[in-house]
Amino acid sequence: MLTDTLTLSKDSATDVDTNTTVFAKRYADSDKSVFSVAGLSLPEEKKISISHEVAKGGEQRHLVRNDRTVVDTFGVPATASFYGVMVRPPNTAVTNAVMIELVNQLVDFLIEGGANANVTAVLNSEV
Repeated sequence: MLTDTLTLSKDSATDVDTNTTVFAKRYADSDKSVFSVAGLSLPEEKKISISHEVAKGGEQRHLVRNDRTVVDTFGVPATASFYGVMVRPPNTAVTNAVMIELVNQLVDFLIEGGANANVTAVLNSEV
């Protein structure tokens, strides 16, 4: 079970979290949790949601999503999102260790060298 709060760094991933934001659990049931940052004026919002489902054939899908809604100078809200879906087939050869390796490799790709170089490349539509 996830904790009641998530303290997450706004900076590039390191072993020590700095410049953090605290997300408090707002909702939880058997297959979904939602965390958000308290004290923001609506419609601004920072939210993290985690959900799980079992698809056809026993395939497990785990979604982790980070949403941020900001308001521009005209008062119009816009929401940006980043999310990942872990898809695990029912085959027992796909262990937690295999899934963790996939996650670590993707995080390493995105934050290459700690400078987020590949995030910038993706946002610039580079292939």
